[in-house]
Formats: sequence, C-alpha cells, structure tokens
Amino acid sequence: MLRLIEIARILGLNNRDLKNAEDFLTHNEFGLCFDTIVTQVYEYDIEIDSELYESISKIGERMNLKLESYSFMKELQGVMYTL
Repeated sequence: MLRLIEIARILGLNNRDLKNAEDFLTHNEFGLCFDTIVTQVYEYDIEIDSELYESISKIGERMNLKLESYSFMKELQGVMYTL
C-alpha cells in the first residue's frame, strides 16, 4: 500500500489526499487508504500505466474487493513512469 501511495505522489496526486491515505494506513484502515488513492487518482484524471493498474488489481484482489470497485482505473492507462 505504501508503494501505491508513493506512485500516486510521483504522478502528482495532491498532498491533502496523500496525507489522508497515509493517515488511514497508519490507523490500519487499508480499505479507506486504497479507496482514497484510487478514487482521487481517478477524479483528477491522472494517467497511469499497465504496471500500476496491475498493482491496483492485485491489492484489490488481496483485499477481496469486487472488481467493480477498481476496474474503472483501467480507463486512465496511458503514461509510463519510472521509479
């Protein structure tokens, strides 16, 4: 989940949303952390690559989330980033 937050930071998600996600993670609110990152990256129309989408999918699967709760992120695929 920390990796997801760091990638969102690199992609330009604003500090307020990153802080909210970090706070949720600190308090073991993994679902809220995941939802914050996914929702805000989508709302701000931040482009992602297939590697990030794959990471989002794996996290969603591990959390036993329905595919519909993150599959919309596939629409944002388009830009490559490097770590």
